[in-house]
Amino acid sequence: MSGFSLHNEESWQDYYGAWNMKDNGFREWYLEIEIVHKALQDHVDCFSNSIKTARVLHSGTGTSILPFHLHKEGFKSQVGIDFSSSCIQSLQTTVKETKVKGLDFKKMDVRELGFEDGSFDVIVDKGTLDCVMLTQKEEKSALKYLAECERVLKPGGQLAIFSLYPPKKRQVCVKCEEKGVKLICKAIDMPEAFEMPDAGASHLYILTKPHKEQTGSGSRSAESKT
Repeated sequence: MSGFSLHNEESWQDYYGAWNMKDNGFREWYLEIEIVHKALQDHVDCFSNSIKTARVLHSGTGTSILPFHLHKEGFKSQVGIDFSSSCIQSLQTTVKETKVKGLDFKKMDVRELGFEDGSFDVIVDKGTLDCVMLTQKEEKSALKYLAECERVLKPGGQLAIFSLYPPKKRQVCVKCEEKGVKLICKAIDMPEAFEMPDAGASHLYILTKPHKEQTGSGSRSAESKT
């Protein structure tokens, strides 16, 4: 993996191609699925309220098993995107082989989402913003990404970002309203993550797209939107 770059599509092509051949397609970033699922249930409205009709976007899905896990839990309308075609091809093959209905995977840049406005109830990001925002110089790309998430979320919809970094290093999330992205951010520590032998993401950012009548900070419970 000499010369690997988080910003280089070819690097990810090589990475996922090699991993898929060795490990049957699935590879998790940061946290075990059980911790991720519990965090979503605790902090994301459509999972807390078990709104199984919610439409879910997995941003920078990689070859995570999370979409398949949530599908088994009853969430039958999910889309996963990644800019690695080898990653997406692997997931599409798994869908075809397992005959799972309601999961779709597309090759796409998270900064240019090819979806209609207001398409999703929730977006799950498990390490994608961290890849986009490697240094403070990448704030422009990060804001473009967050603006696209705002656009494709329904009013009341939520973006859940699992990150390695605390709020002081993720001001692009915490203060995104000040930077023109109309998402209300709540930062959450995940102490259970520190109990892992190899601690992964220990910070969760919930960014909520306000309803038109909502002003100021704070979050509002999502309504059934589909």
